[in-house]
Amino acid sequence: MKISGTTLKILTISLLLSLLTACAVKAYKLVPGDYHSEEGYAIIRTDSLQIAIRPESYRGGFRDANSQFFPVRLQVRNISARRINLAPSSFSILAEDRQYDYIPLDYVLSSSQSRFYLDDWQDPFITDPQVLQDRERKLDDYYELLSNYFSFGELLPGAGKDGYLFYPRAVSRHDSISIDVLGRWVQFKR
Repeated sequence: MKISGTTLKILTISLLLSLLTACAVKAYKLVPGDYHSEEGYAIIRTDSLQIAIRPESYRGGFRDANSQFFPVRLQVRNISARRINLAPSSFSILAEDRQYDYIPLDYVLSSSQSRFYLDDWQDPFITDPQVLQDRERKLDDYYELLSNYFSFGELLPGAGKDGYLFYPRAVSRHDSISIDVLGRWVQFKR
């Protein structure tokens, strides 16, 4: 049996696509529960807050964040007429009876900053336009990460906050995770 060139190309491409699909990391999907869902977010509503949360890859310039941490996107809106304080202990992840707490901003930023300084450590006075442009981009990525990180603290009436919380990368090894959102559990599975 003779295989034509076109058939061989189709078979090769099909095989490669099958391998890529098999190796792809499956995203976490929301498990139905005592909360609403919209676009993969779990929407939790209390008497004073509306919270949307889901595991989501960091889409900023610091792409290493996805390989070093487990990012979770979070949106919080104060729907009351009073100020509300969001405590850092408000959001934790439970996976196979193991608790994971978020990684503080200074640690995540130091990871980005060390990459920034170590790339061009040999000559801080370099004038090559390409190197200077790369440094500027890395500095922009650093400040972007700073502004995209979810900040805890006081939330004014009618105001909202959104951003990412980063957890240890070990969370991604689990097929099922539960996120504690102010005492209410939200489940995600692969």
